[in-house]
Amino acid sequence: MKEQIYKIGEVSEMLSIEQHTLRYLENSLKIKIKRDERGDRLYTDSDIDTLRLVLKLREKGLNTTAIRLALENTEEETQPPPTETVSPGPLVTFEFVEAVSLVRQVSEQNDEIIRQNRLLEERLKRLEEKLDRYSRERDQNLDELMQILKGDGNEGKNKSWLSRLRGK
Repeated sequence: MKEQIYKIGEVSEMLSIEQHTLRYLENSLKIKIKRDERGDRLYTDSDIDTLRLVLKLREKGLNTTAIRLALENTEEETQPPPTETVSPGPLVTFEFVEAVSLVRQVSEQNDEIIRQNRLLEERLKRLEEKLDRYSRERDQNLDELMQILKGDGNEGKNKSWLSRLRGK
């Protein structure tokens, strides 16, 4: 039975995405699509299934790198097993890839929160230093005002309190 072959326009309509998006996915994810003698892309049913998986992973929020890793792992699973008997490793499933992606996202968010927390602590420290400086200046100004109001001995006897406050 001969496998069905589709051109890029047909696949674009089937998946409801633009042709340039298909070319982008092929290049960025290193998907190998067969070509004819003119260089036109020839998609098989298996290629379309791969693209559907890619679109589903993108909808779930995975980035290009995570999708590429998932595709590489699924390609390794589909390759025939070696002739030697080797205990099979854990199978990489969609849920596993999704879990790894979520762990990465949480880790990145955690790092961002820690960075923002450090920035806020630095700001808080600067604000506390400003507050202390303003408090000292206010206390100093109050002390000077009290000295002026009390009248510093003979110096201020003939002057009014306003002129003493202004320092004239």
